Amino acid sequence: MSTFCAVDDAALIKLIQSARKRIVFIAPGLHKPVATALGERFHEIDGLDVTVVLDPDEDVCRIGFGDAKGLELVNEYAKKNGFWVRSQPGLRVGVLLADDQTLVWSPTPRSVEAPPDSMADQPDLTDAPNDSPSISLASPGTTSSLPGFAPQASSVVPSLAPNGLLLGANPGEQLAKAVAAEGTDADPKHAEIGKSAITPEQVKTTLDELKKNPPIDVDLARVTRVFSTKLQFVELEIKGAKISQTQLTVPSVLLNADANEDLQGLIQSKLNAFTSYKKVEVSVPAYHNGTPLLDANGNPLMDRVSEASLQRTRTAFESRFIHDITGFGRLIAKDEKEEFEAHLEALKVQLLAHAKGIKEMIDAQSTEIIDKAIDLIMERSQRSGSSHMPNPQQLQKILHERLVRSKEDEPKISLVFKDVTFEQTKSDAFRRLVDKALPADKRIQLGRWSEHFDAARELAPEKP
Repeated sequence: MSTFCAVDDAALIKLIQSARKRIVFIAPGLHKPVATALGERFHEIDGLDVTVVLDPDEDVCRIGFGDAKGLELVNEYAKKNGFWVRSQPGLRVGVLLADDQTLVWSPTPRSVEAPPDSMADQPDLTDAPNDSPSISLASPGTTSSLPGFAPQASSVVPSLAPNGLLLGANPGEQLAKAVAAEGTDADPKHAEIGKSAITPEQVKTTLDELKKNPPIDVDLARVTRVFSTKLQFVELEIKGAKISQTQLTVPSVLLNADANEDLQGLIQSKLNAFTSYKKVEVSVPAYHNGTPLLDANGNPLMDRVSEASLQRTRTAFESRFIHDITGFGRLIAKDEKEEFEAHLEALKVQLLAHAKGIKEMIDAQSTEIIDKAIDLIMERSQRSGSSHMPNPQQLQKILHERLVRSKEDEPKISLVFKDVTFEQTKSDAFRRLVDKALPADKRIQLGRWSEHFDAARELAPEKP
């Protein structure tokens, strides 16, 4: 049995399910599958001692030590079973006791890297480890350049990516043998890890690569926290909502019969046939702050709105949630996205209902609209003295087809969110504009922006 092992969700679940007397789970956070496996054991607390210690801070989920669903689930299970989950802020080590077995591991920050695969070396985590490892991972090859070490070819990828220790009754002796520590009689070629020496060539290669592409000496976690988690760019576009501005295209040769033939092809002929509908009100579902209003029987209440009042509604909630950053775009606070989307969904429902009502009115008055257009065209043709008078029946057919096409489109909403880039966080102009655009109460809520926007600060220099 290996002392050094790869620990992922599957490995943790296997140990949790194997426990019969005691479970002690200590970790920064946990992911949904582990939370489910752990929570399902809570109903056994009369015969099973269960202790859970987590860090409830939001950064645990941002870094990837756990997820929000895992935290929510384990607390729901605890509440349901009269159990309490303990809190330890800043916790960054993982420990799982399952009866007499002890698993210690380094939780993987999944926002940075993927967790190891516990099936790669397939350790049986339900068996207590021996005092000395029984698995030999000797490396193939020729004589090592250092005594006691087997060579490790750079093309050989080890199957084991250990991030955990499975410990038995005598962990000190077990660990010493697992690494073939100096002073033991263990053969270094039979060690679980560290069977080969780091060569000068490997060190040189690493240093050369770092020199060519040096790491960024900034606190990227703070950049992510301030910009990616608190502010986002938003692109909102609404098309087809202004029916009153829809124009009815008429063949130029018909509407401009009095124009010179050479000019007729240059004249764009359109009729603003729906201008009068801008202030016409129709019934739509009523909303308050993005929430539908219902009567005592659960039926939607109705409100009377016009194209003009809907435009005022849109302008009001955009002004409330969206902040214009000149030269960069429009920003929204992430903690207001859900409320913003609720308002936008309410506007969408009302826009569609309004468009439907207006188009029904247009259908009812289409004959009148077309007749007025035909009268205008015939009158202009007569005044022009043209010898080619339009055919009223042909005109009616053409205008009817174009009227139908003009009202077929429904209002469409396009909404896109984009993260602020690292380069933008380095811009003094951007930081100043954000500070100016955000209302005072929002700046207070999100933090001291003069400090937080200088988020990509250099890391503290290492002490010599």
